[in-house]
Amino acid sequence: MALIRTILALIILVILFHVGATFAGVAESTNNLTKAIYSLGQLLESPASALLNILPLSAGQRSFVNQNPFYVTALTAAVGYFILYLLLGVGRRK
Repeated sequence: MALIRTILALIILVILFHVGATFAGVAESTNNLTKAIYSLGQLLESPASALLNILPLSAGQRSFVNQNPFYVTALTAAVGYFILYLLLGVGRRK
């Protein structure tokens, strides 16, 4: 269980680094590390993108998602993985 929680924590960090690099304006082609972060970030955020397309959102919510598609998708993915992280630790005993 600890290994899965560690992997989820690393996934969350990769997504947050991807958001931070995009916000800071770091180009994807800067070096191999940024290429890896951008590609892993896009791969790990794809389930959240599919989820946002399936959910029945109101017109206001849909317009917000369409105005900021990257940030909404990335932060939705980070929150989703964080919820999984928390759920894996619920039944733990000290």
